[in-house]
Amino acid sequence: MIEAIDSFKNKKIMVIGDIIADEFIIGEPERLSREAPVIILRHRERDILPGGGANAASNIASLGGMVSLAGVIGRDRTGEDLLCVLQGQGMDINGLITSPDRPTAVKTRIIAGGNQVVKQQVARIDHFDETLISKEIENSLLDFISGEIVKYDGILISDYGLGLFTDRLKQGIVELAGSYDKFTVVDSRYDLLDYQGVSLATPNLEEAGQALDRCLLNQNEVVEAGLELINRMQSTYLLITQGGDGMTVFTAEGDYKHIPVANYAEVFDVTGAGDTVVGTILLALCTGLDIYQAMELANCAAGIVVRKAGVATVNPAELKEELKKQ
Repeated sequence: MIEAIDSFKNKKIMVIGDIIADEFIIGEPERLSREAPVIILRHRERDILPGGGANAASNIASLGGMVSLAGVIGRDRTGEDLLCVLQGQGMDINGLITSPDRPTAVKTRIIAGGNQVVKQQVARIDHFDETLISKEIENSLLDFISGEIVKYDGILISDYGLGLFTDRLKQGIVELAGSYDKFTVVDSRYDLLDYQGVSLATPNLEEAGQALDRCLLNQNEVVEAGLELINRMQSTYLLITQGGDGMTVFTAEGDYKHIPVANYAEVFDVTGAGDTVVGTILLALCTGLDIYQAMELANCAAGIVVRKAGVATVNPAELKEELKKQ
C-alpha cells in the first residue's frame, strides 16, 4: 500500500462533476442585535474552497494525482475566486466551461468565532441553479471528454443533482469510458441507477436506500441492498459508506466485506469525507491494488479527514503515517 501511495503521482484522473464553491464567511461575535434575538458578527474574512466535484478533484490532487476537472461555473466573482484556487492546486481546468447564464453553485457557511474563541457554524445558505445545462454546454463537454479521455487512467463522475448530468451526458460518459476500458467511479446523490455498467459506484447509506426506495436500518438490510444494487447496475464493484458504521464493499461475484470506520472516537467534522473516500479508492485501484486493499486505504484517508475542521483533504505523508498505525 505504501508503494501504491508513492505511485499516485503517476496517475491521471479526469473528474467530471457538479462544481460547487464552498464559501466561508467568518465573523467575530460582538453583541446581541436590537432588531432580533441574534448575535451580531463583525466580518473578519471570506474563504473559498472547492466543493462538490471540485472537492473530489482537490482530494485527488492533494494525494498527488494529476487531475483534469470538467464541469460548469458561472461568470461571476465566486467562479473567478474558485478558478484561482483550483489553478493553485495544479489542476488542469481546460474542461471547465464558464457560463454567463448559469451562476456558480455556492454553499455559504456563516462561521462565528475569533482568535480566542472556537469557531462554530451558525447558518448555511445554498445558492443553486438546478435546471439542466443547455445543449451547447452539453455538446462542449462531450467533445472535450471524447477528445481527452484516452490520456487518463481513471474517470470520476461526481453527480450532485445540480443539472450538469443530462441523460445524454450520462450515457455518453459511460459509453466512452467503456470503449476506452477506463476504470470509472460514479458518486451520484440521486440518480445512481442511471449509471449502469460503471466499474464502481459509491453511494452512502441514504443514497443506496433511496435508489431502492427503502430505508436501510441494519447491516443485514445493507447487505441485501448492496447485492441488489450491484446486480441492477451491472457494475464490477459497489461500495456503501455508512458513516460511523464504516463501509461495505460488494463484488459482481456476490462477495462482500465490511470494515469499521477508522478513528471513530476522534471524529471532528465529516464534511467532504465521502469525496476523500471516492478519490482515494479510485487512485488506489488505478495503481493496481485490489478492491479490498483500496477500501482499506480509503478508510484510512477518511479517518484522517474527519479529524480536520471544514472541507479538508489528505496528503500522501499523512496517509502513509496513518497506514503504519493500522
